[in-house]
Amino acid sequence: MPKPQTTNPESSPAARFGYELRRLRIEVHMTQSQLGGKLGYTGAAMGAIERGLRLPQQRELVEQCDEALGVNGALIQVWEQVRMDGTQRWFYPWLEAEQQAVSLRTSQPNLVPGLLQTADYARAIFAGKPGMSPQEIDKAVEARLERQVLLARERPPMMWAVLDEVVLQRSIGGVAVMEAQLNHLLTMAEHPCITIQIVPLSASCTAGLLGGFFLAQLRDGRNVAYLESAGKGQVVSRPVDVRDIEIRYEAVRTSALNDNESLNKMREWMQRWTN
Repeated sequence: MPKPQTTNPESSPAARFGYELRRLRIEVHMTQSQLGGKLGYTGAAMGAIERGLRLPQQRELVEQCDEALGVNGALIQVWEQVRMDGTQRWFYPWLEAEQQAVSLRTSQPNLVPGLLQTADYARAIFAGKPGMSPQEIDKAVEARLERQVLLARERPPMMWAVLDEVVLQRSIGGVAVMEAQLNHLLTMAEHPCITIQIVPLSASCTAGLLGGFFLAQLRDGRNVAYLESAGKGQVVSRPVDVRDIEIRYEAVRTSALNDNESLNKMREWMQRWTN
């Protein structure tokens, strides 16, 4: 029997989607023919998608694939990302890590992390990027909201978010947007798997001011980190590099308010925006 043809997931957006479709299909022990039969397609048609020969253009097909595989929106999220911009291939490894994470930790000195953003807050951020068209902004916002599906899973990853107090006071999108965003943070902080802590302006720790980052612990025990920078992030997995970021996270976290104090600080700033 010939060896299954493999595809370089970094060669094109279609190849990335095909790679993820094949990976998810194999995880649930389903053949191409079985998946195609559930959707009204031949196994050969599904094979063409997996080899990156074409990218599905209809969301309905992707939703049907996602449902047939039982992957709770993971495939939809990948499709949205690859449709956004083929130049963002550097982000693909983090998206995969995020989907496989059993725990997520983040430190953010400037903005609410994407997984906790409202649609209007995200829209205001993307609208501030030079050169983005209204259509690109719409797609970017939709893709960001699709990522948040992982927090609505039956067994979501544990998430700890440490935000600088500046995040609560910086006007992103105006008063109404900020009021809604802070209310959303308070709601998310009630989730049993989510903890949000605030580093007060009075804190002397500077470790968190070097830039935002995420840490993911995967199901297989590996740890991966994502470092944010202007316009492009970096995904690192070397243990020595990840450990350095973990130390930075702990330095920031120890300067944060405890859970109740953080909730009070968020309520305080929401009241300021309301008034």
